[in-house]
Amino acid sequence: MSDTFGYEDGGGAVRSTRLDERLAEATVESLAEMLRILSDPTRIRLIEMLNTHGGASVGVLATYLPVTRQGVSRQLGILHRAGLVNRRREGMSVSYELADWTGWWLIEQLAGELGDARD
Repeated sequence: MSDTFGYEDGGGAVRSTRLDERLAEATVESLAEMLRILSDPTRIRLIEMLNTHGGASVGVLATYLPVTRQGVSRQLGILHRAGLVNRRREGMSVSYELADWTGWWLIEQLAGELGDARD
């Protein structure tokens, strides 16, 4: 039995990896958690908006989504706890901005593979 495993990388090239070079279990769990966080359509839209427009408050973000301010705030809290967004107090309001571009990069990659139909 072979100890390598081959797959096509999407660009036509065949790649292989050794079965004994698998990702560590903790890494797999972290990846799964990040994918769960990114699996919500509202969170994807929030990441997209913060990438496009930079920092914004809950009120501003809520005007662009079919979600209440409370719903936007809850989703931003999840993204904040995951380290994907930062909070910054600006007077009486709080502004959110992307802290980690990995989430947006992954969303772009997946959208590109799915045909990236833009509104």
